[in-house]
Amino acid sequence: MKTLRQSLLDYDMAMLRAMAEMHGLELSSNRQEEAVVQLAEELLQPEEVALTLESLSPTEREALEAIIAQGGQIKAPLFLREYGELRAFGPGRLEREKPWLELANAAEGLWYRGLIYRAFDETEDYRGEFFFIPQDLLPLLPQAEKSPPSFTVEPAPPPSVIHQGDLALLEDICTFLSYLQREEVKPLRGGYLPRPVIERLNERFIVKEDLAEIIHERGTQRLAFLHHLCRQLRLVWVRGGLLKPNSAQARAWLKSSPADQIAALQAAWRDDPHWNELWHVPSLRCEDTGWRNDPLATRQRILKHLSQCPPDQWLSLASLIQAIKESDPDFQRPDGDYSSWYIRQADTGHYLSGFESWDQVEGALIAYLIAQLLHWLGVTSLGYENETDNLPSSFLITPWGAAFLGLPHQEREKRSPQPIEIRPDFTILIPAGASLYHRFQVERFSDRQGSEEGVYLYRVTPDSLARLLREGIEAETVLGFLKQAAAGRLPANVAHILRQWGQKYGQVSLQPVVLLQVKDELILQELQTRPQTRPYLQEIISPTAATVAERDWPRLVEELRKLGYLPHVEGLEGGRRIRR
Repeated sequence: MKTLRQSLLDYDMAMLRAMAEMHGLELSSNRQEEAVVQLAEELLQPEEVALTLESLSPTEREALEAIIAQGGQIKAPLFLREYGELRAFGPGRLEREKPWLELANAAEGLWYRGLIYRAFDETEDYRGEFFFIPQDLLPLLPQAEKSPPSFTVEPAPPPSVIHQGDLALLEDICTFLSYLQREEVKPLRGGYLPRPVIERLNERFIVKEDLAEIIHERGTQRLAFLHHLCRQLRLVWVRGGLLKPNSAQARAWLKSSPADQIAALQAAWRDDPHWNELWHVPSLRCEDTGWRNDPLATRQRILKHLSQCPPDQWLSLASLIQAIKESDPDFQRPDGDYSSWYIRQADTGHYLSGFESWDQVEGALIAYLIAQLLHWLGVTSLGYENETDNLPSSFLITPWGAAFLGLPHQEREKRSPQPIEIRPDFTILIPAGASLYHRFQVERFSDRQGSEEGVYLYRVTPDSLARLLREGIEAETVLGFLKQAAAGRLPANVAHILRQWGQKYGQVSLQPVVLLQVKDELILQELQTRPQTRPYLQEIISPTAATVAERDWPRLVEELRKLGYLPHVEGLEGGRRIRR
């Protein structure tokens, strides 16, 4: 920080005279440098400092103590928001209107008394304008104890309606990976999921969402988040234009314990600079006009505050929001800029600008994190006064949340996964607590019949088994897996029938072909010798007939026409598109 003399050198004579008059002094020179020397010497006299402090109003003294508590320097936006803006005056207007005689606020009181000055500086989270107290003036002022703002969140009574923080996200990610394994999902531009895929996944998930509230092409709020986490952990990737599980990464995650699975998801979100929560808050509509926020730094600040809350205790959500507003209002805008972000209220379309919109923007973001993302990640349980309420009134940090936030918690006892149950009628029951990896594998060779309270029901059929056999997996491999996943309890009739299905697979094969018929066997002989048509003839089944692969018939028709033949195309879908 500058000295008082260095600070005064930035002022013209009009401002120096104003400060001198504020202190009842008369400058002996009209030369700026000489006036600065005189004024600096007078203002640093202990007697003058004492008189100045006595003249301060309670609000001015509070403003001065706020700067002293920050080590003598404070961010200008924060200070001006709290203690008032400085009116702008040119030299002529300053001398005419003498604003120091009718101060507008506490900031002007300190300014015209020469206690505070402006400068640009840079800190870890902010680059911009500060107010500071000169370094040789600061020791002459009463030293305020520098202590962090108090952070207290009020407890809440046990709620009437509780939405427990659980691990349903793990089950739904397993469902997501299983669906991608079985189906051909071609992502849209930008990696978004097609609407029919979103609908089918929503039907299968434990947590179902209102599809009328899809906020963007990637899906519903929760599905978009789930999909993003899978990409962050590289559980899925695009291969050959299709979205598929990344075998090695997905297998390792599915085989890990539930505690490790949820911890991996929590860490992926916590450290992700790309998922921008502010742009997903349902009540807000952010407009991309060039402004940028830092979701990673914002997230870390909120989690730091949340880690000051006691776990396993119901707390008021409104109180948490208010505590952050009082102790760290600029948690996502360290520069204090509340005017250049273009954000609208979703229901009214009104722009939300200025610190007066803090509750609608920052407050809504905190509520969104507690009630949605952190709830999906098993960090918070939610309390509601009524089942129909949109927002919870209270929250509780779960044991999984305490572990994530580094709070004291009781370690959960590690248990072996529950075995699956295989019945003689070829149904498979996968109970709550079973291995996700086992369910993922069962989905590969069986058809899902439904689920209830976390218990999944599947049935093995010849067609479902053939789906896996087509991949080159043998029936004995399936039997070995079933025996291991069921803890050795595999009905004898199931093992016998599955072996039979495996042995009979491929003994009869069918394939779609096109039948080529000619009226004269000489024509077929010619087509067999022509290099343009010979590659398309699969099998000669008679002197006047041959088979053609279904994919090749349009090209064969074109070659026949080049040779002067006008083939009659009958019963082939798409035939019209090749006719000239």
